[in-house]
Amino acid sequence: MKKVILVLGAPNDERGNLSQIATDRLNCVFELCRYNDACQILCSGGFGGFNPTDLPHATYSKAYLVSKGIPNHFFLPFALSAHSVDDIRKALPILEEERPDLVMLVTSDFHMERIKILWDIIAPKRFPIIFIPAVSSLDTQQLVMLEEHERNAIKALEKNNFKIY
Repeated sequence: MKKVILVLGAPNDERGNLSQIATDRLNCVFELCRYNDACQILCSGGFGGFNPTDLPHATYSKAYLVSKGIPNHFFLPFALSAHSVDDIRKALPILEEERPDLVMLVTSDFHMERIKILWDIIAPKRFPIIFIPAVSSLDTQQLVMLEEHERNAIKALEKNNFKIY
């Protein structure tokens, strides 16, 4: 069975240091790879407000996973995206080429509801998929703010009849 783990991008700083959100997601990917050695990894994340460096965010994600022992040959080309909608749109051509039997999409627990909605809008029934929430280790105050952001983003989708620009 051919499996692809799609890990969504997250912030990094101007030096390429990954945010806690990013490392939470990547640690989840690492654990999945420990038990699914026949999988490939598709890192998303390019440039924009979440990455003020000259290298794509996915470069830092891959480096982190390689430093934890994931072999280079596990990685697919990067999906150079700027935000959640873009993550899915840029990943689809790579997934279409790879034609996996299963996609395991990893994102933060607080982001999961919205990403499921977005996937159903952009890529319904394209691939067998399971959504795997990376447990957030953020402090309560940060988590509350992010959960509020996600609720507002979902309300905006509902208000727009689930149409994406």
